[in-house]
Amino acid sequence: MNYTVADGAKLLSAKMKRFIEFDVLRGVLLLMMSVDHSPSSLRRFTDQPLGFFSTAECFVFVSAFLAGLLFRKRAEKLGFAAARSSSIHRAGRIYRAHLVTLSFAFVLGSFFLSELPGIRDLLDRYLMDPWAAIGGSLMLLFRPPLMDILPMYVLFSFLTPAAFGAAQRWGWKTVLFVSFSAWIIAQTHVRDMLVVSSKDLPFVQLGPFDLLAWQFLWVGGLFIGQRFLENKALLPTPHLLRPLFLFSAMAFLFWRWISITSGPDPITQTWLFDKWHLGPLRLINFAVAASVTATFLKYLNRWEAPLRPFSLIGRHMLPVFCSQICVSVLLIGRTESGLTVEPITSALVICQLLTAPLFAWFLELRSVAKQSARPILPALGAKHHISFAETRSGEHPLPSRTVRQPVLHPL
Repeated sequence: MNYTVADGAKLLSAKMKRFIEFDVLRGVLLLMMSVDHSPSSLRRFTDQPLGFFSTAECFVFVSAFLAGLLFRKRAEKLGFAAARSSSIHRAGRIYRAHLVTLSFAFVLGSFFLSELPGIRDLLDRYLMDPWAAIGGSLMLLFRPPLMDILPMYVLFSFLTPAAFGAAQRWGWKTVLFVSFSAWIIAQTHVRDMLVVSSKDLPFVQLGPFDLLAWQFLWVGGLFIGQRFLENKALLPTPHLLRPLFLFSAMAFLFWRWISITSGPDPITQTWLFDKWHLGPLRLINFAVAASVTATFLKYLNRWEAPLRPFSLIGRHMLPVFCSQICVSVLLIGRTESGLTVEPITSALVICQLLTAPLFAWFLELRSVAKQSARPILPALGAKHHISFAETRSGEHPLPSRTVRQPVLHPL
């Protein structure tokens, strides 16, 4: 039987239980990212506080984990074509959000540059040739600072069905090996040659992220997400390795804070910790920290009520993310030009952070109102119902009485 994207959404939303802990985690990460994007002194508390990795690695991995989990679940219940269609539909939604965000920034640069002179550095290439920049943006080739994240998610959303299709044919070992090989090639900085060769093209601004390297983090997240449904350990002796992972994470954490208080260690400035090319020690640091965090993440469910502002942000991640980028552009326009100084800058950033849960709360109310206005859908075949209770062996979680349980989205 063939299903459309709308049919799949109805089936998935019928009985699906959200992972509240992931919503909370994404909400916290988004607020940290907003601070990192600001020219505020608050950045010292949010810029890589847990090791030599940033919120970017966390966002990409968590999104890939959820994308892998949902793709496999859809493929098992509705078929591969329905899962692929849903992933492509999601890519289109992120693409539209990217264009809205860019349009906001371009309007500011075109008509309010005198009031917001700080955004000149963000949009310098656009200001030199606006029409070329607009054309490049439509093709995802023009990615100004702060607006280079969503294009990466668009491309990775298309990568998801390709990875699952290849895994069906050749197995996940082959897919992971190819992805790892691409990451190895990326460590030679081959992308930098492409950037240098295209620097004179007015419609190209690729941004700092090396997608050839970051795809490895995405494919790894896809694999772990779909593996999660099997309720199997990723490693043969996980209990024996947990103390090693904990010790390694603490060692990286201690090393990071020593470099903050005493000045950066020269080795941390090398390619081994490079962010944009996802250096090997940076990747290892994130992997061990993620494994330790996963052990305690499930306990966030016990604090669902007090953490609800963060879970609402995570639930409505895409629109809240775009709104925070737009507000960050406004703040940079005022602060980096010297028009605003500390502590006023930090106060403005705190006000920006408060807009995130307020906007998420508004989106939640609107979503609930829309659902209440809809007629009740006719009962669907029980064999097509998809519940997250099925994803956790031996557990039968009950939906929250206070929080709506819609379909989980990767971003």
